Amino acid sequence: MDMKLYICEKPGQARDLARNLGVSGKGDGFIGDNSVAVTWAIGHLVQQLNPDEIDTKYSKWNTEDLPIVPEIWKMKPNAKTKKQLNIIKGLLQKSNHVVIATDGDREGEVIGRELLDYFEWTGNINRLWLTALDDNSIKKALNSLKQGSETEPLYAAGLARARADWLVGMSATRALSLMAQKKGYRGVLSVGRVQTPTLAIVVNRDIEIENFKTKDYYDILGVFSGVEAKWWFNNDEFSDENGHCLNKDFAQSVVDNVKSGGNAVVEKFATQRKKVSPPLLHSIDTLQEQANKKFGFSSKQTLDLAQSLYEKHKATTYPRSDCQYLPISQLSEVKDVMTAISNIDSNMGKLIVNADLTVQSKVWNDKKLSAHHAIIPTNNTQVSVSGMTTDESKLYDLICRSYIAQFYPSYEYDKTSIEINASGEMFNANINVDVNLGWKIVTNSQVELRQDTVPKLTQGQELTVDTVDIEVKQTKPPARYNEGALIKAMKNAHQFVTDVNLKKILRGDEGIGTSATRANIIELLKKRNFLTVNQKQIISTDTGRALISAVPTEVKDPGMTAIMEGSLSKIASGELTLDAFMDWQVEWLGKLIETIKSREISIESNIQTVECPECGKDMFLRQGKKGKFWGCSGYPDCKTVAQNNNGKAVFEKDMPDCPKCGKKLRRIKGERGFFWSCKGYFDEPKCEFMTQDKAGKPFLK
Repeated sequence: MDMKLYICEKPGQARDLARNLGVSGKGDGFIGDNSVAVTWAIGHLVQQLNPDEIDTKYSKWNTEDLPIVPEIWKMKPNAKTKKQLNIIKGLLQKSNHVVIATDGDREGEVIGRELLDYFEWTGNINRLWLTALDDNSIKKALNSLKQGSETEPLYAAGLARARADWLVGMSATRALSLMAQKKGYRGVLSVGRVQTPTLAIVVNRDIEIENFKTKDYYDILGVFSGVEAKWWFNNDEFSDENGHCLNKDFAQSVVDNVKSGGNAVVEKFATQRKKVSPPLLHSIDTLQEQANKKFGFSSKQTLDLAQSLYEKHKATTYPRSDCQYLPISQLSEVKDVMTAISNIDSNMGKLIVNADLTVQSKVWNDKKLSAHHAIIPTNNTQVSVSGMTTDESKLYDLICRSYIAQFYPSYEYDKTSIEINASGEMFNANINVDVNLGWKIVTNSQVELRQDTVPKLTQGQELTVDTVDIEVKQTKPPARYNEGALIKAMKNAHQFVTDVNLKKILRGDEGIGTSATRANIIELLKKRNFLTVNQKQIISTDTGRALISAVPTEVKDPGMTAIMEGSLSKIASGELTLDAFMDWQVEWLGKLIETIKSREISIESNIQTVECPECGKDMFLRQGKKGKFWGCSGYPDCKTVAQNNNGKAVFEKDMPDCPKCGKKLRRIKGERGFFWSCKGYFDEPKCEFMTQDKAGKPFLK
């Protein structure tokens, strides 16, 4: 009972930690010996019981049994990782000291501590708080272990999140589905505490776009002694919410007035030097936004790439950070980080030569730090760019440039403001001339100096009226969301709140989900066929719209979810207890279920479904990377899929046989359209039979 046990989140992390501890003995599911051992959890090894495992009455869905609130929150082993769970059980029985070495966030805290609770283990607990997985960072963290009590509130916050999600998911999904089924709807309406308000944001934007009616509006462009200037419209009577002039007659009266006056006077001519500091470093949110904008990466793709750079390559720091700042103490590591980047990438080295490492930008701020600092390159000189995938190297480049830019001068430009009074009507022009590109050279290798011509004018100078013309333009609907914009909208969910009382409660930094979970929420909505992606644009499906049309405001309102996220943050900081939060959740859930039961469910019925031959649930038409396919609504428990043939589900048993080997043929979408290939292509021996597609059928001679 005197073993010291380190619990990591993944085998790779365990190997890195064991190497730095000097532990080398390999066991089954762990590394070490009877004095020190390092093991791993492979994600969550235990999970919440399902309703029917709490009480068999819940195996049948019934509104009278709702809401479902467990008296005691019990866990069960994850069937796929039960072996590793038993290995950890045996190791804990030998241990009197545990160091939790999972990821340093709310989820990581739960993964480690839920095992200790599950096995009712008591003993000394420390926390290893890693910001990067290179050897230097691991050794630094090992020398500054936290007391277990310091991070225990994170565990409470993680439990609160998991239990709140379970309560809403299990009870609200059943209530809403049962009420909809009474109206003839076939299928399950899956409700989530976070996913549903996220879906609502997209649905509301799509409806706004479709209902948008284009209107003409009127700008006036004047030329005064060769100087172009735009009319400064300032009349609430004829403007829309964006300040556009909607009255053509009013605009024409301005033109006539200016023309009849004949002359104009320069009321303001001033040039001011402007300085712009480098952008802040990347959090996972801003990294996802930029990667989507520059490379078209999905939010999940960016998160996975960032995780690989952190975990596999040891090239960057902890990826799931919500912070864009660095601790002042890390100023001492700048030289080492820059040296590592120069050795790793010669192109970056050329930029570093011109960097001033004595500069201290605004990102160095201890007061702005959260649990983790911004995502930056490590000082690991063993990183190999050649060992990265193309997408990994793109993201690494983006992170490096953000860091290097902090040591470049401000971007400077001269802004010249011109105001012209023409017969009482004001016209203005702004001309920007670049002086020093500064950090822009680092973040954009293609940037060039703007050298617009600035006219020579003086205040009070008279000008002639050369031309004055009306420009007819049209209002445009808001843009559809892409993944970067949706991540930003989730982060700033307070902007969608219309309730006056909620606005008073919400702070500006409360959003839907967390930096670590938002990408997975979007991915889940796509998998459940609530959202689809078309040329980077995220669009709600008929299924998604049907769900939002049916759920009550309490479930889909971003404001309520943002308040819950704020409460979870308070639990993590020790300002709120888990019990108080759960009491509030249970009370709120009870009211929600009563609201669902009492209201008329109105749901669109034009959603095409087929019955799953494996589990009996509805299958929906989904959009995949290579076209549409049919997927079961019971995913991930049921992974049944069917090919789509002109809107019809075609299951494998109904596919034609291969004339060469007798196995089933598959219809595949290639670069030049559809073709048919034998399912035995990947078998040994493989069958290479292929044929053309003719009107959805294989061309067989």
